[in-house]
Amino acid sequence: MKIYINNFNIDILSSIMKSIVDHFIGSESYIQIYSEDGLYQIENSSIKKQIILDKEIQIFKEYYEDFTLIADPSHYTLQKVNKIPCNHLVSNVKRCFFTPDKKSPLKLVIEGITLEEISCSKLSNIYNMEPYNIYLEVGEDINLNDELVKREIIVFLSLLN
Repeated sequence: MKIYINNFNIDILSSIMKSIVDHFIGSESYIQIYSEDGLYQIENSSIKKQIILDKEIQIFKEYYEDFTLIADPSHYTLQKVNKIPCNHLVSNVKRCFFTPDKKSPLKLVIEGITLEEISCSKLSNIYNMEPYNIYLEVGEDINLNDELVKREIIVFLSLLN
C-alpha cells in the first residue's frame, strides 16, 4: 500500500534526501514506458505491462500535525509481453528506499528520473536522480492507526517538516 502526503511540496525533495541519507537502504532502477495502450517497464531486458488493480483510497486528516495522509491500496501486477506500442514515451526511473529501522515494514520511497551514473557509493545512489514523487510504502494488512506503525510514520513525517 502506498501512503501519500497530501499537498507535499515536491520542490524540496532534493534537500530532504540529504537530511535522511542515514536511513537509506537501497535503490532500484528500471525503464518506464508510457503509451496509449498502458504502462510498461523494462527491467533486466524483460518487457512487462503493468496491470493496475484499482482500489478505494482512505484519507487520514491531520494524521500528525498538519500532515494529511492518503492511503492507496491500489497496486499493479506485471504481465510479461513481447512488444511495446510504436508510439510511446520513455523515462529512466530510480526509486530510493529509506527506513527508520532495518526490520521495519515501513519504507519511505522517493522516485525520480535517473541522471548520469556517477559511482557505486551510497551518496551517488541518492544524488544521481531528479526526484518527482514521494510516498510511504507498507503492506496492505498494516493498520495505520496502530501505535507502533504510527510512531514509525511520524519519524519520517518529522524529518520532512
